[in-house]
Amino acid sequence: MATATVTSCVRALPVGDPGEPQRAERDDLLALARQPWTMHIGRTPIVVRRATVRDLRGVGQMHRRCSARSLLDRYRQGGRPPTPAALDAELRNPTGFVAVTADGGVVATASVRRDPGHSYVCAEAAVLVEDGWQRRGIGSELLSHLAGVAQVAGFTELIAYPGTAIPAAQRLMVEVGRTRMVPDVNAHLHTYLPEAATLGLGSVRQRLAG
Repeated sequence: MATATVTSCVRALPVGDPGEPQRAERDDLLALARQPWTMHIGRTPIVVRRATVRDLRGVGQMHRRCSARSLLDRYRQGGRPPTPAALDAELRNPTGFVAVTADGGVVATASVRRDPGHSYVCAEAAVLVEDGWQRRGIGSELLSHLAGVAQVAGFTELIAYPGTAIPAAQRLMVEVGRTRMVPDVNAHLHTYLPEAATLGLGSVRQRLAG
């Protein structure tokens, strides 16, 4: 990746001890980021919670129900699902999430993690929604949550690698913050997280909605 792309991510961060009140606030937000929350798709409740290795079977089944196009946009590996070992590793990500129906079926996965191709303030956001559940708002809800999680974790930018779905991904990212596309070999999107990104945490939005 070109140096200009990498250095464009760098932002000045506060230096020194943030102080006890700030640490306490951050701890509270981290707790909220880990809490399960519920979105409603029509009349259907979908619970979003942290992923664990116990979800391997359900997540694997969801991947088998996804089209090659959806898998290509998520993993950029020729439309093939990841190996069970790769899925197991993904489920061990402490900032990975699954969206499940009342019967326990997994319909979407989402994760945010440090992006090794960019500066330390950049996190990669990834969302996969099962084909039969797409275009219902699940992706938007999950991305808003990931933006909040990323900001709480100390990141200031989200990076997305949308494969063939650049226009759709750009529309979702713009809802989170100011977004630009980098036409690199691996075309990707940069979204600058606003201070209000933590309001996108699912548990926060659920509380505000009453």
